[in-house]
Amino acid sequence: MTFPYVEVFLALLFAYMVYSVWAGLDGRYPIAAALVLLVVTAVTDALGATAAANTLAEYVFFLLGAGVVLLLVEHVREGRSAARGGPAPEALAATTEAVATDAPHEAERPAEQPLDRLEEQSVSVVDAAGRQDDEREQSGDGQPDPGQRPPRDAGS
Repeated sequence: MTFPYVEVFLALLFAYMVYSVWAGLDGRYPIAAALVLLVVTAVTDALGATAAANTLAEYVFFLLGAGVVLLLVEHVREGRSAARGGPAPEALAATTEAVATDAPHEAERPAEQPLDRLEEQSVSVVDAAGRQDDEREQSGDGQPDPGQRPPRDAGS
Protein backbone atom coordinates (compact mmCIF):
# COMPACT_ATOMS: atom_id res chain seq x y z
CA MET A 1 0.00 0.00 0.00
CA THR A 2 1.38 3.42 -0.97
CA PHE A 3 1.04 6.64 0.94
CA PRO A 4 -1.91 8.77 -0.34
CA TYR A 5 0.09 11.91 -1.18
CA VAL A 6 -2.60 13.47 -3.36
CA GLU A 7 -5.30 13.04 -0.72
CA VAL A 8 -3.08 14.52 1.99
CA PHE A 9 -2.22 17.43 -0.28
CA LEU A 10 -5.93 18.05 -0.97
CA ALA A 11 -6.73 17.94 2.76
CA LEU A 12 -3.96 20.46 3.53
CA LEU A 13 -5.04 22.66 0.63
CA PHE A 14 -8.64 22.63 1.85
CA ALA A 15 -7.47 23.55 5.37
CA TYR A 16 -5.44 26.42 3.89
CA MET A 17 -8.46 27.63 1.92
CA VAL A 18 -10.63 27.70 5.04
CA TYR A 19 -7.93 29.57 6.97
CA SER A 20 -7.39 31.98 4.06
CA VAL A 21 -11.08 32.88 3.92
CA TRP A 22 -11.21 33.29 7.71
CA ALA A 23 -8.00 35.38 7.93
CA GLY A 24 -8.64 37.35 4.73
CA LEU A 25 -5.39 36.32 3.02
CA ASP A 26 -4.73 37.25 -0.58
CA GLY A 27 -6.29 34.73 -2.97
CA ARG A 28 -3.33 34.96 -5.33
CA TYR A 29 -0.98 33.05 -3.02
CA PRO A 30 -2.01 29.59 -4.29
CA ILE A 31 -1.68 30.82 -7.87
CA ALA A 32 1.87 32.02 -7.18
CA ALA A 33 2.66 28.66 -5.58
CA ALA A 34 1.22 26.92 -8.63
CA LEU A 35 3.49 28.91 -10.94
CA VAL A 36 6.56 28.02 -8.89
CA LEU A 37 5.50 24.37 -8.79
CA LEU A 38 4.91 24.46 -12.55
CA VAL A 39 8.56 25.40 -13.07
CA VAL A 40 9.61 22.57 -10.74
CA THR A 41 7.36 20.24 -12.74
CA ALA A 42 9.04 21.25 -16.00
CA VAL A 43 12.51 20.68 -14.53
CA THR A 44 11.45 17.32 -13.12
CA ASP A 45 10.09 16.25 -16.49
CA ALA A 46 13.25 17.42 -18.24
CA LEU A 47 15.33 15.27 -15.88
CA GLY A 48 13.36 12.23 -16.98
CA ALA A 49 11.12 11.62 -13.95
CA THR A 50 7.84 11.61 -15.86
CA ALA A 51 5.75 9.96 -13.15
CA ALA A 52 6.80 12.53 -10.55
CA ALA A 53 6.20 15.34 -13.04
CA ASN A 54 2.67 14.07 -13.65
CA THR A 55 1.96 14.04 -9.91
CA LEU A 56 3.35 17.56 -9.56
CA ALA A 57 1.17 18.65 -12.49
CA GLU A 58 -1.87 17.44 -10.53
CA TYR A 59 -0.76 19.58 -7.58
CA VAL A 60 -0.43 22.57 -9.91
CA PHE A 61 -3.97 21.96 -11.14
CA PHE A 62 -5.32 21.80 -7.58
CA LEU A 63 -3.46 24.96 -6.55
CA LEU A 64 -4.80 26.88 -9.54
CA GLY A 65 -8.33 25.72 -8.73
CA ALA A 66 -7.95 26.77 -5.10
CA GLY A 67 -6.64 30.17 -6.19
CA VAL A 68 -9.61 30.73 -8.47
CA VAL A 69 -12.04 29.76 -5.70
CA LEU A 70 -10.32 32.09 -3.23
CA LEU A 71 -10.38 34.96 -5.73
CA LEU A 72 -14.08 34.32 -6.31
CA VAL A 73 -14.73 34.42 -2.55
CA GLU A 74 -12.72 37.66 -2.34
CA HIS A 75 -14.76 39.16 -5.17
CA VAL A 76 -18.07 38.22 -3.55
CA ARG A 77 -16.88 39.58 -0.20
CA GLU A 78 -15.93 42.93 -1.80
CA GLY A 79 -19.27 43.06 -3.62
CA ARG A 80 -21.20 42.61 -0.39
CA SER A 81 -19.29 45.33 1.42
CA ALA A 82 -19.79 47.69 -1.53
CA ALA A 83 -23.52 46.97 -1.45
CA ARG A 84 -23.58 47.96 2.23
CA GLY A 85 -21.93 51.23 1.33
CA GLY A 86 -18.56 50.83 2.97
CA PRO A 87 -15.15 49.75 1.78
CA ALA A 88 -13.99 46.21 2.35
CA PRO A 89 -12.15 45.77 5.66
CA GLU A 90 -9.06 44.59 3.79
CA ALA A 91 -9.11 47.66 1.53
CA LEU A 92 -9.55 49.95 4.51
CA ALA A 93 -6.64 48.33 6.32
CA ALA A 94 -4.49 48.54 3.19
CA THR A 95 -5.12 52.27 2.75
CA THR A 96 -4.42 52.90 6.43
CA GLU A 97 -1.13 51.01 6.17
CA ALA A 98 -0.22 52.87 2.97
CA VAL A 99 -0.76 56.25 4.61
CA ALA A 100 1.16 55.19 7.70
CA THR A 101 4.10 53.84 5.71
CA ASP A 102 4.30 56.84 3.36
CA ALA A 103 4.55 59.39 6.18
CA PRO A 104 8.12 58.56 7.34
CA HIS A 105 9.38 58.69 3.76
CA GLU A 106 8.09 62.22 3.28
CA ALA A 107 11.05 63.65 5.22
CA GLU A 108 13.55 61.64 3.14
CA ARG A 109 12.45 63.19 -0.16
CA PRO A 110 14.55 65.99 -1.63
CA ALA A 111 13.23 69.48 -0.98
CA GLU A 112 12.55 70.21 -4.66
CA GLN A 113 11.77 67.85 -7.46
CA PRO A 114 12.99 68.79 -10.98
CA LEU A 115 9.45 69.64 -12.10
CA ASP A 116 8.38 71.44 -8.93
CA ARG A 117 7.37 75.05 -9.45
CA LEU A 118 7.80 74.84 -13.20
CA GLU A 119 5.61 77.91 -13.69
CA GLU A 120 8.06 80.01 -11.62
CA GLN A 121 11.02 79.21 -13.87
CA SER A 122 11.59 81.31 -16.96
CA VAL A 123 11.34 79.46 -20.23
CA SER A 124 13.07 80.80 -23.32
CA VAL A 125 10.94 81.24 -26.40
CA VAL A 126 11.96 78.99 -29.26
CA ASP A 127 11.17 80.48 -32.64
CA ALA A 128 13.62 78.76 -34.96
CA ALA A 129 11.10 78.40 -37.78
CA GLY A 130 10.24 82.11 -37.87
CA ARG A 131 13.78 83.51 -37.89
CA GLN A 132 14.32 82.85 -41.57
CA ASP A 133 11.62 85.39 -42.40
CA ASP A 134 12.87 88.12 -40.02
CA GLU A 135 14.80 90.07 -42.69
CA ARG A 136 11.92 90.02 -45.18
CA GLU A 137 9.38 91.13 -42.55
CA GLN A 138 11.50 94.06 -41.42
CA SER A 139 12.25 95.23 -44.97
CA GLY A 140 8.54 95.36 -45.77
CA ASP A 141 8.75 92.86 -48.63
CA GLY A 142 5.35 91.21 -48.62
CA GLN A 143 5.99 88.93 -51.59
CA PRO A 144 5.83 85.23 -50.65
CA ASP A 145 8.51 82.78 -51.76
CA PRO A 146 7.75 81.03 -55.08
CA GLY A 147 7.24 77.63 -53.37
CA GLN A 148 5.18 79.04 -50.49
CA ARG A 149 1.39 79.12 -50.44
CA PRO A 150 -0.36 82.39 -49.71
CA PRO A 151 -1.89 82.71 -46.22
CA ARG A 152 -5.55 81.85 -45.84
CA ASP A 153 -8.12 84.38 -44.77
CA ALA A 154 -9.77 83.71 -41.42
CA GLY A 155 -13.23 84.26 -42.93
CA SER A 156 -13.03 81.72 -45.74
